[in-house]
Order: sequence, then C-alpha cells, then structure tokens
Amino acid sequence: MAMGAPHPTQDVAIARPAAPPADPATALQDHPSPQTEHPAAALADAQARLDAAPGDDDAFRALIFALADLGASALAAEHLAQRPHLFADHERERLEGDAIARRIGWARIPAAPDTPRLAASRAALDALETLQANAPRQTRWERTRLQIDALDALNHLQRHQEVVDGYTHLVEAGIDVPAYILPAVGDSLLALRRPEDAVAVLETALRHRPDDVNTRILLAYAWLESERFDLALPAFQAIADSQPAWPRRTDAETGYENWDRFDADLNLALAHSYANDHAQAERLLASHLGIGPGNTALQTAFGAVQSRRSRPAAALERYRMALTRDPESRDALAGQVDALTALDRIGAARDALTHLQRLHPEDPRTPRVARSLERHRGPQLALTYARGRNSAPGQNTAASPLGSRDGGRRLEARSSLIADRWRVGVVAGDDWADFEDGRIRHRGTGVGGWYRHDRLSAAATVSRIDDRSRHGSTAWTAEADWRFSDAWRGGVRVARQDPEASLQARRAGVTADSLGVSARWTPHDLVTVGASAARLRYDDGNRRDQFALDARRRLLTRPHLWVDALGSTYASRGSLGEQATYFNPERDVSAQAGLGIEHIVWRRYETALRQRLELTAGPYRQRGFGTALVPAIGYRHRWQRESGSLEYGVAWSRPVYDGVREHRVVVDAALHWGGAP
Repeated sequence: MAMGAPHPTQDVAIARPAAPPADPATALQDHPSPQTEHPAAALADAQARLDAAPGDDDAFRALIFALADLGASALAAEHLAQRPHLFADHERERLEGDAIARRIGWARIPAAPDTPRLAASRAALDALETLQANAPRQTRWERTRLQIDALDALNHLQRHQEVVDGYTHLVEAGIDVPAYILPAVGDSLLALRRPEDAVAVLETALRHRPDDVNTRILLAYAWLESERFDLALPAFQAIADSQPAWPRRTDAETGYENWDRFDADLNLALAHSYANDHAQAERLLASHLGIGPGNTALQTAFGAVQSRRSRPAAALERYRMALTRDPESRDALAGQVDALTALDRIGAARDALTHLQRLHPEDPRTPRVARSLERHRGPQLALTYARGRNSAPGQNTAASPLGSRDGGRRLEARSSLIADRWRVGVVAGDDWADFEDGRIRHRGTGVGGWYRHDRLSAAATVSRIDDRSRHGSTAWTAEADWRFSDAWRGGVRVARQDPEASLQARRAGVTADSLGVSARWTPHDLVTVGASAARLRYDDGNRRDQFALDARRRLLTRPHLWVDALGSTYASRGSLGEQATYFNPERDVSAQAGLGIEHIVWRRYETALRQRLELTAGPYRQRGFGTALVPAIGYRHRWQRESGSLEYGVAWSRPVYDGVREHRVVVDAALHWGGAP
C-alpha cells in the first residue's frame, strides 16, 4: 500500500512572496518635522533665493526641507553635509535617517543586468552601520529607527536569524516596534520555519494596516505552514476577492492594472496546490497563462504545480521558460534542480545547483535543495519484513499454498552514485513457509548493480542460494525500465530461480525462472494504471502465465485527507493444472474494488505521520472450484522524515485456494533511508 503524497509546503518553487519593503513614511507620520504645503514651489523659491544670495542660511534650510518633502532624501542629506551646523540634532538625524531608509527601499528594486545582486542592499546596510559607528544618534527615536531599518536590509539580504534577533532585542528593551517593519520580521520567521511566531507578528502588523495585501498573503502562508488550512485557504480567497483586476479611479475613462490582484490569484492557486488540490491549482494558473505567458512568477508557479502532478519534464520546461525571462529567478532555479533530479539527470542537476548556489548563496532554501540532491546521490538502504499466519477452520492449513505460517525479509544496500549514474551494492533475502514436512526456505545473498540516467534505468543482481533444495546454486535477475514520457513507463524483467515463485513448489525441489513485462500510465497525480504480464517456467515442465492490472483514481482531496478508488484484476493459467505437486490452478481470475483512505495525523514540514486504511472486496473464480468473494482490509502507519521513512502495517483477508476458505493475517514493516525506492 503506497503512502506518499507530496508534502504541501515543500520547497519546490514559489514558497511565498518576498516581504514588502518597509515604508519609512509610516515612521515619519509618527515623528513629524517641518513640512511645507507645496514643496515643489518651496524648492523653486529656495533655489531662487540661493541663486541671488548663496550665503542665505534660511534659504538653504528651506531648500533641504523641500527636497526631503519631495522624497529626495539622499539629495537632501548630501546638501545638508555642506552646512550641518544650520540644523538641530533631531533635524539632521531625521534627514540622514530618511536617506538611509530610502536607499534600503530602493535596493529592493531589481538591479540592472550588469549589477551584482544585492549590491545595493549591502551598500545601504554598510552606510547605515557606518552612520551608527561614526555619528551615534543623539535622538532616541532616530537611534532606534536605524536599528529598525537595519532589519529591513537584513531581511532582503536573507540574514533572517539576525532579523529575528534584532527584533527580539528591541522587544526585550521595551521598544514599541513600529508596524511598518513587522512584515519583514514575519517573513524572516517564516524563512526560519517558525510559522506560529510569524502569525503573531503579522496579525499585529495587520491591525495597523488591515488592507496591506502583501502582509495578508504572508499571514495566510504562516497559517498554511502551521497546518491551519481552515484559516489559510479562506484567507487566500478573501484576498483575491477583495482586489478588482482593473480598479478605476474617480472620473477615469479606463481602469489600471492591479498587480495586487495578480499576486493574490497566484498565491491562491499555490495554496490549493499545498492543500493537495493540484488540479484546481493548475486550472487557476492556466487561466492566467494565456494572458501573461511571459511572466516569470507565473511560469515558475505553473512549473511547481506540474512537478506535484507527477510531470517532471513538463515542470522543467516551465522553469526554463521562466529563466529565459529572468535568469536569476531563485524559485525557477530551485525548481529546476528538483525537476532534473526527478528525471534522473543528476549531472545536470548538480550544475543547476551550483548555479543556484552562486547566485543565491544567502537564500535559506538553497541548502535545503542541496541536501535533497545530496540524499539522492548518497547511499541508500531498504529493509523489509513480513510475517503471515494462515488458518482454515476444520482444515489442515499446512497444506495451504502459503503454509500455516510464512514470512520474509529483504535487505538492499546501495552505494552512493558513481559518475552520477551507477550504484553497486549488496542484496539479501530470506523467504520461508511452514508446511506439513517442515519449513521451506529460499535464502540468498549476493551483489547488484544499478544504472539510472534520464529515461533509462536498469539493474542486475547475482545471488548464491542457501537452502536445502538448491544449496550453492546461483540465482540472478536483470531488469530494465524506460520512461517514454511523464505519463508512460515500460519495463522488462528476467529472473533465474525467481524468489517470487511458489515456495510450495520449492518444497518438492521445483524452482522457476521468469520473464515479465510491465507498463504504467500516470497522466497526473489523480490517476495511476499499471499492467503486468509474466511467465514462470517451472523445472517440472509447468508453464504458468499471469496477468495483473491495477488502477487508482482520486475521489476526494482535502488538505489532510484523501480518498482513492482502487481496482485490480488478476488472471493466470498453469499448463499442468492439478497435476502439479503444488497449488497450480488450471485457470483462475479475480477482481477487486475498494477504497483507500489516507490521513495525515501530524506534520511539520518534511516530518509527518500518516495513516492509511484500505478496504477491498471482489470475486475469485478458480476452474473446477467455483466462485467466492474475497474481502481484504489493510491498515498502516508511515513515519516520514527528510532522510527516510519507516512504514508498518497489518492486513487481513479471506482467500480461497482449491475451494478452501482461509483466514490470512499479515504484519509487515519497511525502513527506507537515503531516498531508497
């Protein structure tokens, strides 16, 4: 029973919008200074007076304040330095602080192509720190204001821990931190994966500025990352509903573009995707792609949804389209690494990661992307264990094809990737069943090699068999798989002394070789159909042909719950029929239908506990023994962490063999580490 829907808040691409730039005007409203009603006219008058009398100090002061009122803070501070003695400490410090705040705000504007990223923010922060060191503020508010504005620059530089530490210091010092900086603090708390703390900060910010769209979006993401989808999804919808696409000012003939509406629509779609409703997210984004196909954020978001819909090639195409518009887009670059990894193009993924690290070394997502790729490239381990008990009231269960008890354990340990394509490792297996004459085993240990690159994957193992019937013999397997597209995969497998063959036959010294083919169709995350056919060639001349088909269709999707419709069919035939010394129906066929219900009990980013219940039932018909209904129930847990998973469960069924009804109970467990399949 597979348990593993993608994590809704994983860092595939477009995690959340950047924090809005702090608005120093808010601070100025709380700490006013001399202002003129008509600053442009005041500037012209002051300049005319200075042209006539350059030494006119009053005209010089008027000029500086007019520049400041017009928003030319940097120019005002530059002129002020010529005659600083004309200004009181609080005036000079306010004007210098305005200039720093404006530099920090403008630094968030994308730089010219030939300008290093974040250079403007680094320069603004350096200027602020120089001002603090060389000219300590005499005014308490201006001293505090520099500390607050530093948080904005640090947030843009992705130095999030310093932002949170600085904010905490201000709070502990009893300073009433102004609301304009709180969105940046909330963004840093989210980057540090502290969503509950971010909620408190962002709710405070919205009490002061309830209509700020960016802050509302950040708060919705904080709820989402706290697993409060009941609050997050309505919040995203309310933000979109509150923003007309083309607002129209009074007496205007036409409306104007409302980019807040675009941001709201984009993040609403992504919120649906994080809630596992990827189909709805795709529909919402597709409606915008026809309008703005050249928008980087839109193409990146669509790529992220394609990735979650099990379409890595389509996702990679979208990420590359986004990068043609903005070669430095961190979301598209991060998504490209994940898509290339999913496509088993590991060399290209490493190159893409190097490029991401060079352009965005400060981004907290970059090391997470690097760790994900490193896990994929690193060693892998898979351990599985199963044990079953079979009973048939009034019957001799030791004659069952599975014996009275049966079980198995497997080990597969693979090395780190060699040349980005190869792995070598060891394999071991021990399958057993208790029959009338004792326990029968199929035990083997060996070595294997695995190859994966782009569309092709292949594997081969060779094992030495150690059991009483074939002691010292050699078993081997060889298989290959080809990815035709995102939707289609096909494979072939050949095995000598196949461990999947009947242990009951092995009791009589009969082993089997096998040849099988398989195909799987996964058009998107809601549907999976798989088919397989195999021939087992037993040593006694029996030829057993098997065909199986399984399908899954999502019926219901909720943030922490989804329900699948399950269906499967199976048919087989054995050339020897009842002449074989083991269970070998001449013809049999079965069909099963049911539901799979999966629930996320608890989750914190990549760490989660899931539970799954499967209920199936259907007819089984064996030639010569009629038809019987076979029910089955399975329940399991899966503990999932960034490095691997632990899964265990129990299953009950009532199969029928040669007309004899049995009760079967199986417990199993599996440990996967390092991204092992």
